[in-house]
Amino acid sequence: MADHIVKAREVHLIRRPDGSLRATDFSIREVALPPLANGQFLIRNRYLAIDPVRRVFFTNGTAPLNAGLHSLTLGEVVASRHADFRVGDTVSHYLGLRDLAVSDGAEARRIETDGEPLHWHADALGMGGFFAYIGLIEVARARPGETVFVSSAAGSVGSVATQLARLIGCRVITSAGSEAKRAWLDIVAGADAAINYRAEPLRDALAHAAPEGIDVYFDNVGGDHLDAALERINPHGRVAICGMVSAYDRTNPFADRAGAWTWRMMTGQIAIRSYNARDHMHLWPAFQRAVGRWLKEGAIRTQPHLLQGLNAVPLAFVDLLAGSAMGKTLIEL
Repeated sequence: MADHIVKAREVHLIRRPDGSLRATDFSIREVALPPLANGQFLIRNRYLAIDPVRRVFFTNGTAPLNAGLHSLTLGEVVASRHADFRVGDTVSHYLGLRDLAVSDGAEARRIETDGEPLHWHADALGMGGFFAYIGLIEVARARPGETVFVSSAAGSVGSVATQLARLIGCRVITSAGSEAKRAWLDIVAGADAAINYRAEPLRDALAHAAPEGIDVYFDNVGGDHLDAALERINPHGRVAICGMVSAYDRTNPFADRAGAWTWRMMTGQIAIRSYNARDHMHLWPAFQRAVGRWLKEGAIRTQPHLLQGLNAVPLAFVDLLAGSAMGKTLIEL
């Protein structure tokens, strides 16, 4: 495969979303990949991560039109002219939303598995799980006996944050947008209280669940969730800003003041406290050991939303942003 031109299929954004994202904003295109140059290797992708934050880049111009898009991806090296990556290696990289990718090794990481499902490394053992681990333990510094509130708690990051808080010894309150998600948080994730914010007023439900206030808020949502949490937060409370999914699927996610300053905090690492997991990569080995062990022991459970084939990508983004998917959305190729 390294000695002749091969064809790859990749997802392209063909129009800037006007309002809510639609599947017709995307197209699947075929492109030619030239022979590998020295220092490059070819990856056959196996699992593509669908993350809601990518929606912002579709609008603001960071993601180009009529060109391949990127996502976190797991794949297998099938041809190589790179000294550090051999045929048969499994790698994590950011050249996703395509079936084949050429890499020079930048931001690629070799994955060594120990009998666990490979897709864990795009889920709880990947960057999503790492964001939960860093946000809860390093940024918010949640301690045993404290009350932790996690929003969008049935999602890929929130579900890990919920279970980590429980394992630390915290009282955990969660919110999600459907009865099925609320039930999963209650029965499987072990939340002490689970709120379906579409079925009851969030402020009232949070006040009922946390009459003595909250000590830590792990924020995946922004907007009204952040407002409600700040009303209930105790003195010396901590807020870890991980995401703002309430605003992603808009033409201008920062049109209102709350969206603008939440995004500014996320990208600028400004307290209340936002963070970028890449600033904490020295903790990756500790995260892998701890979360890997808890996954194998069943102390942390995942429920990936697994779809098949590259053609599933456009609707996967739409469904994820609409809140209909539970857990990590992954495309298996």
